[in-house]
Amino acid sequence: LAGRRGFLAMPGGMGRPRMQTFRESQEFPYTRKEVFEVVADVDRYSEFVPMCTNSTVFHSSWRTENVVSREPGLPHPTTIDQRSVQAELAVGYPPFRERYMSNVVLEQPWRITATAVPGGGIFTHMCTIWEFAEVVASTTGLPANPFVQQAARTKVSFSIEYAFASPLHAQAASLVFDKMARSNMAAYLARCQQLYGTPVRQ
Repeated sequence: LAGRRGFLAMPGGMGRPRMQTFRESQEFPYTRKEVFEVVADVDRYSEFVPMCTNSTVFHSSWRTENVVSREPGLPHPTTIDQRSVQAELAVGYPPFRERYMSNVVLEQPWRITATAVPGGGIFTHMCTIWEFAEVVASTTGLPANPFVQQAARTKVSFSIEYAFASPLHAQAASLVFDKMARSNMAAYLARCQQLYGTPVRQ
């Protein structure tokens, strides 16, 4: 389950909070469909996402579009049913509690993007991207035996960019959001284990 992670700080303009960027990737011992469904279950984020105190999906805002999507690693674009919805998330970090609206776009089975709605929130910019790629590998280092079922594995890549609307928010919340970003992947893996059980090693 080894992964990669990194945090970058992009300089801001005069008097403006700087942009924070965090990236991490890790292999999950679950199918791509299973991991995708956990990340897509925004309604239940408050049950397992660090410091998320409330999560509400406005189901009347669901929209489906037929779009062309280019998944990395595939030779040609494919046509998919792209779904989108608005959600409100509440983030709690003593002594503050903030809410913001987010546009969530699901490109099943390989990407989920959530972007904060500008205006009136704590962010001038906030975008999270999840990408899911099937891992096909042999545990012996030899070519995979087509007659032996291989354990499912998915490479999960997570990135977040955000900048706060005011220096006050930046000062109060930057350390908390750093902690949230760093603990995010572990929370989703734990959710997979809770829903699907601990995989048997093969």
